[in-house]
Amino acid sequence: MARDTIVSWKAFALFLLFPPLAIIAIVFFPLTLLVLFWLYYRGKNEARMEGTTELRESSTDN
Repeated sequence: MARDTIVSWKAFALFLLFPPLAIIAIVFFPLTLLVLFWLYYRGKNEARMEGTTELRESSTDN
């Protein structure tokens, strides 16, 4: 049975959609890593500041 088109519309849609999705993935992957590292260091610094605040409070209570 002869086909009217060389490529199906599904394959054509994937061909059109894949490059923008790949570009978005390439951009958001490092951005995601950057946000995760920022959150990690922010939490680490907050924990450090909370620890020093507790030490100051306990030393003044004596």
